[in-house]
Amino acid sequence: MKKLLLLTLLSFALNNLYGQKTGTIKDKDELTKIALDFHEDYATNKHELWNEMLNDDAEVHVNNSKMSGKEVKEAFRSHHMIFNNIQIIDAYAHTNYFSDGANKGDIWTNSWFTWVGTGNKTGIGYSNKAHFDFQWVNGKVVKMLCFFDTTALNMEIAASN
Repeated sequence: MKKLLLLTLLSFALNNLYGQKTGTIKDKDELTKIALDFHEDYATNKHELWNEMLNDDAEVHVNNSKMSGKEVKEAFRSHHMIFNNIQIIDAYAHTNYFSDGANKGDIWTNSWFTWVGTGNKTGIGYSNKAHFDFQWVNGKVVKMLCFFDTTALNMEIAASN
């Protein structure tokens, strides 16, 4: 019995020490909905939501390339001149509301999806997994991290030259 009590106390102590809550994750909140709506806005080539919610001076990292919000919005629009039948499928997102630790007060939405499109020059159909992170301040995206394979984009640009 003493061993069981000791084990229970040790488990509780370790859980409190290493399992501290640093925030809340939500997948049905407004910011998560906006992140998912970004995908539709992009796929339909409207870009209205991107223009409204992504600051022109936002810090954006596409893989290892740093650019501004304005530059990335122009790049996203150009995709529709390079590809057709663009779709975003299998999208999922959730938003992290940090309440403690080094990121206290930060709000980040993480999104995973599959980008699908057909190259205008090559006619090749592409499918590309992607991950985007959005940092929010006062309801606007001020920082964005984008991770995806650029092979399809590079192939279509090379075929155009």
